[in-house]
Amino acid sequence: MEPNQKNYSHGFLSEMGIFGFEEIEPLILSALVTEDPLLLIGKSGTGKTHLLNGLSDALGLKHRHYNASLISFDDLIGFPYPAEDRASIKFLPTPASVWEAESVLFDEISRCKPEIQNKFFSILYERKILGLTLEKLRYRWAAMNPSGFDTNENGENYNGSEPLDPALADRFAFIIEVPDWRDLKVHEQEAIINSLSSSSNTRIYEELKNFIRSTQRRFEEVIANPDAEITSYCRIVASLISEADFRFSPRRAKQLARNISALLCVAGELGYNTSDKKRYNLFKLALRNSIPQRSYVESVPDHIPNSVHKEAIRMISETNSTDRWVSEFLTDKSIPRCIEKLLDKKVDIHTKSIAVIQYLNKRSAEQKALFSFVLFPAASELGLLTEDALSIMGNIATGIYEVNGSITWNETRYSSNHPQWSECLQVLSRIPNSEKMKKTRARQLFLHLISENIMISPPEFLEKQLDACFSKMEALLKTNAELN
Repeated sequence: MEPNQKNYSHGFLSEMGIFGFEEIEPLILSALVTEDPLLLIGKSGTGKTHLLNGLSDALGLKHRHYNASLISFDDLIGFPYPAEDRASIKFLPTPASVWEAESVLFDEISRCKPEIQNKFFSILYERKILGLTLEKLRYRWAAMNPSGFDTNENGENYNGSEPLDPALADRFAFIIEVPDWRDLKVHEQEAIINSLSSSSNTRIYEELKNFIRSTQRRFEEVIANPDAEITSYCRIVASLISEADFRFSPRRAKQLARNISALLCVAGELGYNTSDKKRYNLFKLALRNSIPQRSYVESVPDHIPNSVHKEAIRMISETNSTDRWVSEFLTDKSIPRCIEKLLDKKVDIHTKSIAVIQYLNKRSAEQKALFSFVLFPAASELGLLTEDALSIMGNIATGIYEVNGSITWNETRYSSNHPQWSECLQVLSRIPNSEKMKKTRARQLFLHLISENIMISPPEFLEKQLDACFSKMEALLKTNAELN
């Protein structure tokens, strides 16, 4: 939990008789504002179900609470029967069917049969079932225990709780870990012990509804006019997390921007100062609770979101435009995008050269070879870089250009003990002879890496990367020529 998070807690939940969620209340309110899918993860008895059912009561919603471990598809759709035209099917709703629901809770979702779990995709993401829109559905919630492999120091192990499918997990906007007893403050612990059964509180219910409505208006205005700082932050975060081998999908990057925007709106509507450091604390809070891997990997070490957040904030906060451009260049893993940035005439030659030198110092031998092979001829001819940068790049590129002259390649006369050589041969054999230049380029790069005994990516992937880079370069050069 974040130490400053309590500053943004209003107390809606405690006034509703729902205790223990002070630390995550800003996140819960944000999920109510966006109406995007919400997943709660927590140990047994932490009040996940109590919280979500309580929210549906407070908002006056037609609510459906399903135990996903027991549910069947018929429970969701009701009883099918022929329509009057005998050409289509209608469904007879039951008190448990989803058709009239305004909010749904899929409880114990990690204990659900895979075939039923797959049925949740369209409900969670599109508000549809069997291709039919659920017109009244606003809120889609789910709850789960930690996955079975998450054994804590007390020996508690949830054997029946399985990791979520990553594609399903990515449909949830906020993925929030619910606090356990030892995470609570003393006054929260005592409030839980002394709490009576929940009772209706009309005043606080109306206050919550009004708060959600007013914050939603503010949120829609923000989303219609995207904040450039939030956009930059999310783009950088997605790149940095990917470098840490935690996939961050394009959908997730967009969702993070929505989550941050909603959290800022919630804090602003409550009258809190959201500038400078406090604003960035909310960025971090949103990031930590927007990582879908929390529902399907063994653990997400805290240092990953913490370090990613710190670096992203450093980059977007840099007042020096040169430093900021170099930082963004170095965090971009896409070589075609880096090439595009280097051909931008608005960036001076010295800034580009600093970026290229640092890029070549920190990348793998394979990446340096690919980058230099593609970029060096154009960089030299167009004067994109200083002599120092060109010299470093040229030393790498020359080895690739010359390898075709010093090593004659064909399947019968060249052999290698390199474990990936046969894969390289297979990839080259699949490139049609009609694409002579494409085949020659791939051959040159492969031979250079093989002769240097460098372990490489799967050769098929590397060849596609190489082709994409050259295609990007050719398109950019053509565009520049036409503009000139």
